[in-house]
Amino acid sequence: MIKILFLKDLNLFFQSPMGFLIISSYWLLTGFFFSFNTVFVSAVDMVSGFHNMCILLLFFTPIITMRCFSEEYRNGTLELFLAYGVHEFDIVMAKFLFLTCILFILIAGSLPSVGILILFSEPDLGPIFGGYLGLLLLGLSFFSIGLLSSTLSVFQIVSAVIAWFILLFLWFIDYFSVFVEGVSKEFLMFISFSNNYIDLIRGVFDLSSSLYFLSVCVFCLFLSFKLLLYRKSHGRVTV
Repeated sequence: MIKILFLKDLNLFFQSPMGFLIISSYWLLTGFFFSFNTVFVSAVDMVSGFHNMCILLLFFTPIITMRCFSEEYRNGTLELFLAYGVHEFDIVMAKFLFLTCILFILIAGSLPSVGILILFSEPDLGPIFGGYLGLLLLGLSFFSIGLLSSTLSVFQIVSAVIAWFILLFLWFIDYFSVFVEGVSKEFLMFISFSNNYIDLIRGVFDLSSSLYFLSVCVFCLFLSFKLLLYRKSHGRVTV
């Protein structure tokens, strides 16, 4: 059942011109920033490219994820799936696998940049592979937050605003660490996306940061599953 739901979401995404517009826009902006950094900044590595891709993902994520459940609520298809015995866990996992597939497609658009670096320079491929791993973990965290936000509203724009708020809050929360000390300061730095992703996109594997991003994914998927169960038993609880 997960496979069927996954293929349904993937098919609907590419049936819409918006899907191709999102992917082509992301690829175009990624290529532009890579070219700009290479030509004008002389940055012959992928660190700047990974940083730009992270920032782009921050803004593209709510646009991609806002339809996941909001559209199902609006069309009544979620209730139809549940009436036919589809489990809430299967629905959440299918959505997450769909978003993971889209993330791989978005990231794949930067591979020509790596090819250019290999042709015209001698880059260290180790940090590049590590950077892609860090970008993947960060992107999965973004998308899981977007998926959770989509369960909260029947309106796509509301879901997108919620996702943007959460992502920006977790991205900039380390700025507030200058106002506190001790454990509070360490906690704000620990949950900050911008603080955790730096070493990863440089190709330095950080176990604590990797576990943090994976924990965000699991936590958001768990909450999405629980919200669907609560909605099923208590009726409409979305905004």
